[in-house]
Parts: sequence; C-alpha cells; structure tokens
Amino acid sequence: MLQTQICNGCDLRQADLSGRDLSWATMQGSDLRRANLQGTNLFHADLKRSDLRGAKLQKAVFWKADLFFCDLGGVQGKGANFKGANLQSAVLKNSDLRRSVSWKADFTDALIEQTDFSNSELGDARFYNTDLSSSDLSGAVLWKTKFKNAVLTKGQCDEAKKEEAEFLEKVRCQE
Repeated sequence: MLQTQICNGCDLRQADLSGRDLSWATMQGSDLRRANLQGTNLFHADLKRSDLRGAKLQKAVFWKADLFFCDLGGVQGKGANFKGANLQSAVLKNSDLRRSVSWKADFTDALIEQTDFSNSELGDARFYNTDLSSSDLSGAVLWKTKFKNAVLTKGQCDEAKKEEAEFLEKVRCQE
C-alpha cells in the first residue's frame, strides 16, 4: 500500500501510519479504526466510506481529502487540517477536533453530535442539513461559514452572526 498508495477495502485497524506521506492515496471503504495517523499527509486522499472511529488524527493533513460517508466517531483530531475536505454525510460523534482547520470544508448532511470544535477555524465551511446544537463551537472562527437547514444553540447563532456567518435558510437557533 505504501508504494502504490491504493488500498481499497483494506484492514488497517490500529496500523501506525503516523508521519507518512499518503497524499493522493486511495483507501475507499478501508477499516482504519484506532489507526495512528498523527502528522500524516493525506492531501487529496480518497477515503470515501472508510471507518476511522477512534483514530488518532492529531496534526494530520486531510486538505481536499474525500471523507464522504466516513465514520469519524471518537477521533482524536486536535490540530488536524481538513481545509477544503469533503465531509458530506460523515459521522462525527464524540470527536475531538479542537484547534482543527476546516476552511471551506463541506459538512453537508453530516451527523455531528457532541463534537468539540472549540478554537477551530471553520471559516467559509458549509453546514447544510446539520445539527450542531450538542457540539462545542466556543472560540471557533466562523467567518463566512454557511448554515442552511441547520440547528444551533442561541449562543452559537449569536457568535456566528458576529463572525459574519451566512444563514441561508431555515436555520433554527434554539435555547
């Protein structure tokens, strides 16, 4: 896999891939549960429908990566870079994404519960059909972040408005 960078459907559970250059790798439908991807470069990697539950993603680079329908539940992703990544229909439950960078990332239809985005950069990201009300957005940069058919807490809405976030339609700010 490290030579061809093609590993669709591979069992990489608990694999130590930390610090590797896996840019442009294709790993669709792979099992990366509890894998160590700390500091790994996954620029433009194709991880569609992969299982990354519990993986260590600290400071990993997923810039423009395709994480469509991936399960990122319980990941440890402090400081990870998801700039321009496709996270459509991804699952983010109890995930730690503090201080992560997700400029222009697409979270459309993502299932987001109890995820910590505190002090993250979410500028110009897309949150369509998402419920962020149970997640922590404290201190997050939300400049030009786009919300559509989204649910946020009143406090999250107030902060987003200060950051010039765009409320496109049917955004619910609940108590």
